[in-house]
Amino acid sequence: MPILLVAIILVIFLIFMIASNKTKNKFIHIKDQAIPDNLGIQTDTLLPIVQELDRTLSSSYTSNVKARFLKEHPKVRDYEFDWFLFELKRFFIMNSLLKSVPMFSPRVDDIWHEMLMFTREYEKFSKDYYKEVLHHTPNMEVTPIPGERGFFDWVYLSLFESTPNSRAIWGGFLKNPIKQEIIDDFKNLSENELLNKYFRQGHDWLNNKLELIRKFKNEILLSEQMMETNRKPTPLPHSSSESQLFHLAVGAAIFYSLYDSHSFQNSMDEILPDEYYKVATTTGIGATCSGFSCSGSSDSCHSGGDSGGDSGGSSCSSCGSGCSS
Repeated sequence: MPILLVAIILVIFLIFMIASNKTKNKFIHIKDQAIPDNLGIQTDTLLPIVQELDRTLSSSYTSNVKARFLKEHPKVRDYEFDWFLFELKRFFIMNSLLKSVPMFSPRVDDIWHEMLMFTREYEKFSKDYYKEVLHHTPNMEVTPIPGERGFFDWVYLSLFESTPNSRAIWGGFLKNPIKQEIIDDFKNLSENELLNKYFRQGHDWLNNKLELIRKFKNEILLSEQMMETNRKPTPLPHSSSESQLFHLAVGAAIFYSLYDSHSFQNSMDEILPDEYYKVATTTGIGATCSGFSCSGSSDSCHSGGDSGGDSGGSSCSSCGSGCSS
């Protein structure tokens, strides 16, 4: 009997510690800043995808989601919701290109979950935009996938400009190397093979998908050429804007993923100024799985009050291989 009592106390203690860590890691600071036009895309070739999202995601739907969310989370400010929704729209754009995308922000996931409460509206939006329903399935078992987080960051920063609020919401960028398997695939597979393995099927936005593939292949080639000539990425100038810094840093991320993955954060710390790299910390909490090949994900970390963001792992693969439990 005493042994059983001790075991029960230990289990309760572990549950309390896990809950405490989740609550502690959920706080982030969002600034009341203007939201970039056209989702802050890096290139005008993405504009038709943004315009299609604006067309299919009605303002009446998002207004209803906002009203319900703010009622349930009274401590969340109006502008904070707008930033969370802004990042969710970016996430939706990524899902229009990739086969499966992990969700690395509990707060953005909260907004997505709220959208799902409006069942008919969500189904209409999803089918209008994706031609099928974009699924979101909670799963309490979380397995970190830092290699996929590295790929997520590369795609995100190739598509969108970084902002201070974006870094806060996603828990910082370029904290994890890209998984070697992903780099090997983009180096060795043909464009058609990569389209089938990593990208959403169909001819929608084909040029944008090919643009990402060719960009990744080119940055791998440049990294190999640098190594062959005994060069390495140089620190980026402090005078550059945040969006310029991270747009340039994705190339360094591929280099260090290839040649120094074990010291990746230290190497990237030498490339990016401290104020852009050390502000947010990686919590390793995990992520919600999303996508068309997905069947599982982590918990959504819902709570009223504070704001939160993490950059840890996920129970879902972003690489078209579905989810693992």
